[in-house]
This record gives sequence, C-alpha cells and structure tokens, in this order.
Amino acid sequence: MWKKFFGRGKDNADVAEAAVEAGRVPRHVAIIMDGNGRWAKAKGLMRTAGHREGVGTLKKILRKAKDMGIEVLTVYAFSTENWKRPAAEVDFLMALFSEYLQKEVRNMYEENVCIKFIGKTNELSPALQKEIAAAQELTKDNDGILFNVAANYGGRDEICRAARQIARAVQKGELTANEIDEAVFENYLDTAGVPPVDLVIRTSGDLRLSNFLLWQAAYAEFYFTDTNWPDFSPEEFAAAINNFAARDRRFGGL
Repeated sequence: MWKKFFGRGKDNADVAEAAVEAGRVPRHVAIIMDGNGRWAKAKGLMRTAGHREGVGTLKKILRKAKDMGIEVLTVYAFSTENWKRPAAEVDFLMALFSEYLQKEVRNMYEENVCIKFIGKTNELSPALQKEIAAAQELTKDNDGILFNVAANYGGRDEICRAARQIARAVQKGELTANEIDEAVFENYLDTAGVPPVDLVIRTSGDLRLSNFLLWQAAYAEFYFTDTNWPDFSPEEFAAAINNFAARDRRFGGL
C-alpha cells in the first residue's frame, strides 16, 4: 500500500520519458538528498566519502532535470538543524560547498543554469558568502533551469523571517493587515516569484519533510525511495517524474 501511495521504488525508466512527450513534467521539483552517511557506512567508508559521492550524483540529476524541461530544481543541502552534527563534518560540508562552487559554476553558466541559494546564507562564513554571491551574479541572467540550493535553511525559520518582514512593512505603513494574503506572503519567502513545488523526492527510505519547503510544498506530490542519494541515478529520477505524470492532481476539487 505504502509503495503504491507514495511512489516508493523504481518504475521503468525507459517509459519515464513519456512524461516529457505528454507535457506532464512538473515545473518545480524539490529533493531531500538523504543517505550519504548510510551509503558510506555500508561500504566501510567515512561519512565524508558519502557527501563527496553525493555531489557527483547532484551534477547528474541537475543535468537530467534540465534535459527533461523542469523549470526549477530545489535541493536540501544543509538544514538549520544540521549544525548539530559533529564540527568536523560541518566543516567538511562547508568546504565541499566552496569546492563545488569553484569547480562547477562556470559549467553551470555555460549550460544556462541559474543558481540561487535560499536560507540564512548570511550566517555562513564570509568567504563562502562571497563565493555564493559571485555564483549568483554570474548566472543571474541565465534563463534555463533555476537551481535553488537550500543552505542553512529551515521551513519554519523561513516562514518566521517572512512574518517579521511583513510586520516591519506594516509598522512602516507600507502594508496594511487587510492586504496580507497568500500572494503577498509568498513575496516575502526565499522563493518569491518561483512556482510552488509540484514534486518532492526523498531518498534513503525516510518518510518525512524534515522542515523543508513547508509553505511551497503544500500541494506537492511525494516520491520516496529506499535508494541512498549517492546511488540515485538519472534513470530513477526520470522514473519519479513519470510516476508524478501518472497521478491525478485535484487540489481539493473533484
């Protein structure tokens, strides 16, 4: 039952391209890239090896999403809760972000990818903030896929930050309480101007959102797989898109 309801597992990847042909590709896909540590442990490696392998997977999935015509890909790279991890692992992840930007931003620019970071990036190191700003500036005019990287991000925190900004706008007389509706609220989120999430993919077997895009995923479909992130292939990604394309989305209607 759960496998059928949540789309857990692998469909025929060859058939998955039918979603593209039928024009039923989701506009916005969000991915919780889970299982790097489990992948490494199963191979007798350090957790850092899993994170590094996961970067290679991300490059492949981003390219596949772009080729399939997906407009927005948002990935959960580092949550506000991930600071609780051992300092050595956090330091490694921050260095990996920096390495990824240095090696891949030029390629993304040439492939017409627009990269944007969401979350409290102002709390990252000054050096990493500088690299993030440079990457966003370089690719800002690209009109291919929008690649959102959620770093130091939490859905509840994002909503609270938006609420505080709206409160300040009301205090300044720039906005009245009666003018606040869903459309206004969305303009204060990190994803302002971006279509809502159509499909959330989570790897490595857990069945939860983990504080990821709580507002944006209100009507999202879900696809869960036991595959650890480093082993998540472009073929399984395409199968997840095909699984989405076969669903009947009613948004509360009949």
